[in-house]
Amino acid sequence: AVESLSADKAAAFAKYRVLLTSDALAKGNVRNGRAIYERTCFACHKLYGQGGEIGPDITGSNRANLDYILENILNPSGEIPEGYQLLLVTTRGGQTLAGTLASENARQLVLRVVGLPPVTVAKSEIQSRETIPTSMMPEGLLASLRDEDVIDLIGYLRTTKQVDKPE
Repeated sequence: AVESLSADKAAAFAKYRVLLTSDALAKGNVRNGRAIYERTCFACHKLYGQGGEIGPDITGSNRANLDYILENILNPSGEIPEGYQLLLVTTRGGQTLAGTLASENARQLVLRVVGLPPVTVAKSEIQSRETIPTSMMPEGLLASLRDEDVIDLIGYLRTTKQVDKPE
């Protein structure tokens, strides 16, 4: 809920609700939005069968709902789905890995780590393991974009089928 957000997040939420009107989104360039998505979201999120698996597949999510999209982008740690919490694992050799849990059995665990293939760690090699109640998704993603690009990105996220890549 917006009421539970910090003042900065609440201000950002208000700003983007004003910016992202139905008219503005209708005039947006969803092809450019796809390019922005591929630069900023694709490594971690799958959409229309393509992308990373660090974060949830967003194809079937409630993307038509602007408040839902904004809540998940502006407050990524607000509600972290099961299996996507940040897991910090330190090995006996001193290596620290941060990722989301892909799978686990009695002998090993497999982490999804940004920029790497899945990493398998033997449980016998784990010195410490901690689940962090913070999303791996960074805050402030929209703040780094121009308003026009935010409109295009949100327009793309609200599509119901894949759009062509920009030429």
